[in-house]
Amino acid sequence: MSANLKPIVYFAIMAALLALVGFGQSWSVALSILNLCLVSAIMALGVNMQWGYAGLFNVGVMGFAALGGMAAILVAKPPVPAAWAAGGWSIIAALLTVLATAAVLWFLYRRMTKGLLRTLAFIAAVLIGLIVFRGFLDPAVKAIEAVDPSRTGYLGGLGLPILLAWPIGGLFAAGAAWIVGKVALGLRSDYLAIATLGIAEITIAILKNEDWLTRGVKNVTGLPRPVPYEVNLAQSPWMIDLADRYGMSADLAASLAVKLCYTGLFVVVLVIVMVLAERALNSPWVGGSGNNWGAVLGGFLIWFVWIEAEPAGAWLMQALTSPLAEGNWLREHLLAGAPHMRMIFMGAILLTVMRFSPQGLIPERTARRLG
Repeated sequence: MSANLKPIVYFAIMAALLALVGFGQSWSVALSILNLCLVSAIMALGVNMQWGYAGLFNVGVMGFAALGGMAAILVAKPPVPAAWAAGGWSIIAALLTVLATAAVLWFLYRRMTKGLLRTLAFIAAVLIGLIVFRGFLDPAVKAIEAVDPSRTGYLGGLGLPILLAWPIGGLFAAGAAWIVGKVALGLRSDYLAIATLGIAEITIAILKNEDWLTRGVKNVTGLPRPVPYEVNLAQSPWMIDLADRYGMSADLAASLAVKLCYTGLFVVVLVIVMVLAERALNSPWVGGSGNNWGAVLGGFLIWFVWIEAEPAGAWLMQALTSPLAEGNWLREHLLAGAPHMRMIFMGAILLTVMRFSPQGLIPERTARRLG
């Protein structure tokens, strides 16, 4: 099979698998899997740009994803007036203290000559800044988290449209990436992986424990949507007429319409990221050989198998144990273990690809313009 034909064939097979789920299970399930595959493909492109282009083994990707989730809260949720009254301005004072301390350190670095005196001045500035920072932060956090902790207990956000959270989340991730680059890019191989993992875990730990900022592990419910709500759509006259025309309930039609709206949004984002990634790949600055189409295919395939392996495993066990009598111990054991077929399927796919196609289903391009 020619190199140009491979991507078309593989993506056609992927589309056929999704259609099979639609006909065999339901189109609602198929669209849900498709949307998750699109999100997975976008994340895979991000990994490919680091590992495939530059050869940087960054295992801190989930830290960037967590910052995207934080952006959705800070942008889209409305502010909590009671929490702001309880300690919001003290939080701002604490942040200003951090900036003032950083400014003082920069001033000392530029104005004082290197030596013991500058070192002592640095230590004094940091200690004073830390004491003032904690003096503002600690009582403010305690007061904010005490404001109706079962529902709020945090400052809330700006109450802006949720779609704005997507580019802002990208800016958050870019800022974190700059910090990671300044700290870790001087390292190589395993040391870079350890450093990026540590930074990601620090980021996630902060978001999980600072309830005043993101509610931590308590979760934020009721985030606004960039698409309509099913309840509202199902009550619309045009949706009721459309559902009657195709012989389905208005609730099902509304659910499918919402999933299609998400599909459209995710496709737009994927196309934008793909175009930028391809332009970066063909530019004269990184010199890597990562294949973006292979990354997208992998994002689709792995997520599809991850979701469908469990029902496929249950069907396979039902078929294999059908000759056995009801209540047979072996039949019961195999049926109970069917959910674990997910791990077997995933492992089998990875081993098969590594054995028969170690360069990937869509191999990396080895010849390209370098400058």
